[in-house]
Amino acid sequence: MTKENRELAYKHFREQEKNYEALPHLNSGLTATEFMRNKCKKVADALLIRNPELEVKPVEEVKQKSNSKGV
Repeated sequence: MTKENRELAYKHFREQEKNYEALPHLNSGLTATEFMRNKCKKVADALLIRNPELEVKPVEEVKQKSNSKGV
């Protein structure tokens, strides 16, 4: 994997760890919300151990400049 792909995979698994929500009819067994979140956490932690340079910092929001002229 290239460094960019490792970073994308790491970000994806961290995002899934926080936001994965199973559909009601799939919320059991291997597709249950808690199971998938735990699995994503383990995968992201393993990626970080193997590639310590992946410590991705959260992106800060860019403040939008307002147009003072009102045009």
